[in-house]
Amino acid sequence: MVGIKDVAGKAGVSISTVSYVMSGKRPISPATRRRVLAAAREIGYVPAPGEHAARATRTHFVALSSPVHDSTSYTNYFTYFLHFLRQARFHGYETLLLTEENGGEQLARLIDTGLVDGVVLMDVNMDDSRLAVAAATGVPFVSIGLPGADTGIPCVDIDFTLMGGGIIDRLDRLGHSRIMFIGGKHVDYERGGGANYLVRLRSALLDNARRRNIRVDEQYTDEDDFDAIETILDMAMLNGDTAIVSQGGPMFLNSLVAVARKNGIRFPADLSVISAGTFTDPIGRRLRIDEYPLLPADLCRMGVDMIVRLMDGEPWRGDRATLIPPVYQRRGSLGAPREPETRSATTPQAHPYDPTTTMRSSNDNKGADDDLFQP
Repeated sequence: MVGIKDVAGKAGVSISTVSYVMSGKRPISPATRRRVLAAAREIGYVPAPGEHAARATRTHFVALSSPVHDSTSYTNYFTYFLHFLRQARFHGYETLLLTEENGGEQLARLIDTGLVDGVVLMDVNMDDSRLAVAAATGVPFVSIGLPGADTGIPCVDIDFTLMGGGIIDRLDRLGHSRIMFIGGKHVDYERGGGANYLVRLRSALLDNARRRNIRVDEQYTDEDDFDAIETILDMAMLNGDTAIVSQGGPMFLNSLVAVARKNGIRFPADLSVISAGTFTDPIGRRLRIDEYPLLPADLCRMGVDMIVRLMDGEPWRGDRATLIPPVYQRRGSLGAPREPETRSATTPQAHPYDPTTTMRSSNDNKGADDDLFQP
């Protein structure tokens, strides 16, 4: 077991110097600090839980490590960032945003400089390279997002396993036996073991569907132009899918409704639709699509509050993973499955698109917007 004595020997400093670097109880020169932290990472030293104390010298900067990828949804990204920024400012902290795609090395260099009092991870993958940096550092970490392994870092997230079960439960009670799952881009399920929330939701949805004998056809939105979406809708109708569960972003959802309108497909008379694990407001409200949304305001508030307590030297006494229940927003796009039809999806429809099905007035849906899912 690697201990503080080993770090001291590797860095060529006293044991007390290593302790001060890790706890922040006394100021240490930047050069010595960098040497100690580099030695700790090299030999795999992990500070004991609760070892962080309030730093002797505060910078009042907190780092938000949130990588930007080619597939990043800018709508989701900036929504989370702004909520985080506001909550950090509320506590008197400025935010230093790190966007490097493989952010482990960038994060290590920043911590070694002593410029930040704490770090919050966002857009966390199941196997995230930043977690190794977090395990051997002198500053507290919090993760908004639940990684695949327990790293000892406090985490906060939505319970996506409960969300997947809630979706299947609703569809099963309505009588759906064959549905289509439309995921995001393939790379988001593969990079670093996959984005944690996408992987957890998809796994829970498929596991619960299997137990309920609901068949799931899978498609992904690597191409999300009108032609690609039209092909997906044609496949859903030809397969006999009676509901779509979408993990696509808000722009995809907007295009999905537009293509359905063009082809005379009514929600929910011809096809039920529910969006899950995305942040579509105000698009979701305008399109009247049922939704289990992301909760950026709640998660950022909780994540910032957690890191501030740790930066104040308060030991973390709660569960390592704080999971909040998903919220179901009912807007009228889920219904009982359509009666079997013999016509193909490409045959011209006898009925026109009925906008009242997907664009109900607020009076038609009063009191049905927010419904906390209870398993």
